[in-house]
Amino acid sequence: MNEVKLERMGALAGVVFVGLVVTGALIGGSPPTPSDSSDVIVSYFRDNQDNLRVGSYLSGLALVPFLVFLGTVFGRLRRAEGGSGRVSGIALTGGVATVAVAMIANSAGAYAALHPAASPAFFRLSTIMFGYVGFGIAVFVAATSMVVLRHAYLEAWFGWVGAVLSVAWLAGAAAVSSANDTVNAIGFVTFLVWAVWIVALSILLYNEPEAPASQG
Repeated sequence: MNEVKLERMGALAGVVFVGLVVTGALIGGSPPTPSDSSDVIVSYFRDNQDNLRVGSYLSGLALVPFLVFLGTVFGRLRRAEGGSGRVSGIALTGGVATVAVAMIANSAGAYAALHPAASPAFFRLSTIMFGYVGFGIAVFVAATSMVVLRHAYLEAWFGWVGAVLSVAWLAGAAAVSSANDTVNAIGFVTFLVWAVWIVALSILLYNEPEAPASQG
């Protein structure tokens, strides 16, 4: 199998990632908020324990195709950017940081699913950790969008949407310092929009088999 076909398969890994991570996030039904009482949180984890266990596994499994997708994105951006590939490297760093922090956040959520009695503390911890995930995603999205816009790679509208989305992630990341329900709602909506953005990026990369080599 030639390199172009491998890259196109890597691009579609983004769609697989979105399918897994969205299913993992939604399979447990409507979750409580960090501001809810401990009794409400325990009740939710007990009533939905089986689905939440499956969701924990799917959320972890989703990181595998995301890493494959991330490698493809970096390769394409690097060729389009040329030169030292500094911004492409920043995008890669943001993506890897996202995976690292997401693993920790998923671990806290998985423990809550396995041990409902301890769920209030671990659920609130996972919420804070997912706030930190937002910082990594913001870097990944912003750097990707910068390469798209500066080097006329892919579609300009996609780059501008990404620029706005990266700011939205920074707003949602305020969950690290607030249990406000509005802040958490912003984070969840931003996550869903980001999922659509990733699917769009996957399709654009799939339909653009090769990135043009930039002169810098």
